[in-house]
Amino acid sequence: MNQETSETTGEKVHGAITESSEVVSSSLEKWLQPLESSPMLYAVVVSAALLLILWLLHLAFRFLVIRPLVGNKLIDVTKLLHAEDLKRSKVLSSLASILSTAVVSMVIDMLPRFEPNYLADAHRFVDALFIFFIAQFVVRTANLMDYAYSRLPSVDRPGALRGYVSVGTFLVYGGALILMVSTLLAKSPVYFLTGLGAVSALLLILFRDTLLSMFANIIVTTGDLARVGDWIHVPSSSADGYVIDVSLNVVKVQNFDKTITVLPTYLLVQESFVNYRGMYKAGGRRIKRSIMLDQRTIRPLSDEEIRALSAIPLVDKALELDRAALTSVEGQDRTTNSGLFRHYVLAYLQTHPKIHNDDFTMLVRQLQPTDEGLPIELYCFVKDTAWAAYEEVQATIFDQLLATLPAFGLRVLQGESDFAEPDAVPRRLEVSPETFKAESAGS
Repeated sequence: MNQETSETTGEKVHGAITESSEVVSSSLEKWLQPLESSPMLYAVVVSAALLLILWLLHLAFRFLVIRPLVGNKLIDVTKLLHAEDLKRSKVLSSLASILSTAVVSMVIDMLPRFEPNYLADAHRFVDALFIFFIAQFVVRTANLMDYAYSRLPSVDRPGALRGYVSVGTFLVYGGALILMVSTLLAKSPVYFLTGLGAVSALLLILFRDTLLSMFANIIVTTGDLARVGDWIHVPSSSADGYVIDVSLNVVKVQNFDKTITVLPTYLLVQESFVNYRGMYKAGGRRIKRSIMLDQRTIRPLSDEEIRALSAIPLVDKALELDRAALTSVEGQDRTTNSGLFRHYVLAYLQTHPKIHNDDFTMLVRQLQPTDEGLPIELYCFVKDTAWAAYEEVQATIFDQLLATLPAFGLRVLQGESDFAEPDAVPRRLEVSPETFKAESAGS
């Protein structure tokens, strides 16, 4: 009984569709009857009407059907999708194009008194459009998945799947192009694939850089080697600035002088480059700079000079550090002005509010003496990674240290063109420690 009822219902639906098609066909025949005398004008008017119908159907499906129904449900079902993602990916637009193309294909069959050749050509053209919109829908869906995946808490970086999506886009549109051409020319896709195999060697030569960059893009994006906003430096090129675009073929870097350097993507895989993203994430920017001491001014300090230097803030702490470093037999090691200054610099950095004191390396070390003097190197990290702020902190530190240096009886080695040393006798204290004491008390 149920089977008979379902068959009866199916027959009624089929009959209703057939009757509706006949009504539409008869209506079209009346409208197009004045144009039958001119086949060319008839074909032009019908083609324009079909394109207009395609566009109107696209708007109707997109804004009246798909967006209110499908779009809102997708956002409600999954919390990873946002309305902005659907807008950026244009998935709903592609879906509307697919549905409108399918409807136009059915409308073509309802056209009355149409030449079979034109009807076949119209079907091939619509089928080619349908293939293109299907490929477009697949690519845009992949982009939508990339947006959702990149927002996962475990990933949390834009374009996490961009490399795979770029390669997939290339393959999908390439396959769609072959199917579209074979559909328009009424040829088998195998015909074109055979010809493509014959010229594959030539294509590999012509598109070598594109193919290399295509697979390098996967490595760069999935390995998170570089992303938009990163500061990178590529020694083999002039690129030294912020990445503004990572595409399938090239990486664009805006240098600090506002010029743009364009690099092939595969260059970031084949050659080494520096990415400063870790510095920003860690929150510390390194100072690695030396003060070149004149070795002729290095000497032991007397007890009286040490007592005088104690008037300078932080020298007491520097003395503790210096005495802790004197591990030999008592009386053999003496406090030197260079050693006390080195420990003073360390104490100064340890108490500086804009220098990292924990979890970051901090060194004040003596390097190999050179013809240009004895290097006392500062190795520490500034808390503010912004370029201007970092330079300001670094300059202020060295201003203070260079101004304090003469109080220890030391001087920086420099060219003697501006003043001549009267003799080789080491200099004594040139700046009174009381100067620092007075400034400290006044502040």
